[in-house]
Amino acid sequence: MRLITIVLLLSLVPIFGIGQHTISGKIVDELGLPVYLASVQIEETETITYTDFDGSFTLKSDRKFHWKIKINSQGYKPETYFVLSGGRTGDIVIEYDDAMRELLGVN
Repeated sequence: MRLITIVLLLSLVPIFGIGQHTISGKIVDELGLPVYLASVQIEETETITYTDFDGSFTLKSDRKFHWKIKINSQGYKPETYFVLSGGRTGDIVIEYDDAMRELLGVN
């Protein structure tokens, strides 16, 4: 009886993964350097994550395709980016805000 219960529970494990779609990419600045701890959020949801040391991020969504993500990080202009089916964004370049440009002496 115990074996049957365990087998039934293990057979349900893949079902929990169905409906989860992955969005992944990398956030870089204008110089091509990774942006650490930028927030990446699927618009109109509470799904949010932060970039790692390499600027990479991964989000899970119930929607199958066409996401709109919001990217925010201190020192950079907020960015909105559309992600089509497949969920891979590649490198997303975000621009410095005015205060950061002044600090760096970039025009």
